[in-house]
Amino acid sequence: MKKKTILHLITTIERGGAEKQLLVLVNQQILLGFQVEVVYLKGASELQVELEKLGASVRSEIANQSFFRQIFGFHGLIHDRGKYIVHAHLPKSELLAALVCRKSQFIVTRHNTEPFWPKGPRIFSTFISLYVTFKAAGVIAISQAVSQYLLDNHEILSKNKIKVIRYGFDPKSELNLFNPPVFPLPNAEKPSSIRIGTIGRLVPQKDYPTLLNAFSELLKVDSRPLLYIIGDGFLGSELRQLCIELNIQDKVFFLGKTENVLGFLDSIDLFVLTSKYEGFGLVLLEAMSREKPIVAANNSAIPEVLGENYSGLFQTSNQRELTLKLVSTIQLETRLELKKELKDRLELFTPEKMTQNTHAYYIEKALL
Repeated sequence: MKKKTILHLITTIERGGAEKQLLVLVNQQILLGFQVEVVYLKGASELQVELEKLGASVRSEIANQSFFRQIFGFHGLIHDRGKYIVHAHLPKSELLAALVCRKSQFIVTRHNTEPFWPKGPRIFSTFISLYVTFKAAGVIAISQAVSQYLLDNHEILSKNKIKVIRYGFDPKSELNLFNPPVFPLPNAEKPSSIRIGTIGRLVPQKDYPTLLNAFSELLKVDSRPLLYIIGDGFLGSELRQLCIELNIQDKVFFLGKTENVLGFLDSIDLFVLTSKYEGFGLVLLEAMSREKPIVAANNSAIPEVLGENYSGLFQTSNQRELTLKLVSTIQLETRLELKKELKDRLELFTPEKMTQNTHAYYIEKALL
């Protein structure tokens, strides 16, 4: 019997956490002998080359069209419904799958702990989420935190419809997909410099004001640290102005977006994540893969990834606690201790385990 084609429907194929994780899943599914197609809805095709190198077919027929036209276009793409397992990622794609596919004929993955449709009224977001999760055969939550969010905010009717399947990460395959060249950091020539780095969009979720204020206090104790920020977003100007007000503009460097995340991580001494919430926090696995000590906010899925008792956790948005944690962690001995705590943690999050659990869920829901 011919294997079904797995069709991943995703809003973008730009380099976000959900999109990069899709790349890992697609790679594993192709290694298992499946035909895989990826249909995306908007934006640039940043990951198209990598997906096609793996052997996936990237479908752009309905990309960057009106949502109304995408409904009819996607209906045409899956006219042979018995051929496909439809797996949708991210809200717009989930809604499209729900509108086009028959009940219980598709799976969705929820990647974050935020309202399903954050730009609309909360009641509208809840209604749309309930509609999608009612029609879907099942819902994969990428962490226990995402699962609990869905239940607490009434975005799903029953916990029996949720399956927690955490992200998978393989440092070796990641290196093959994103081979990191050297990432030169500005003003880092002094051997005594301590290079602190963070990665994330310049948006409220990431809580950069707490980081910048804590970093300002750190410099009053030790003048060696430098702070490097990877990412872009609408708060860029506001955050740069805050650096000027704190008189730390010569110590903080906004580097914009980069494809060379691993190269950046190789160049720093300490990774910091101050997010107010994370559906998973793939960047934590990336930092662990480069054997970096991590200081991170203790919320949502972050302690699931780092460990509930990890010493590098601090209370979310608590500037004083973060300052004290940074003062401690710039000491080499503390950084070595944190690295030791994280040793072997990556083994909990393998691509093979994620793919095995995903396919078992396809079978459980009678899709495979």
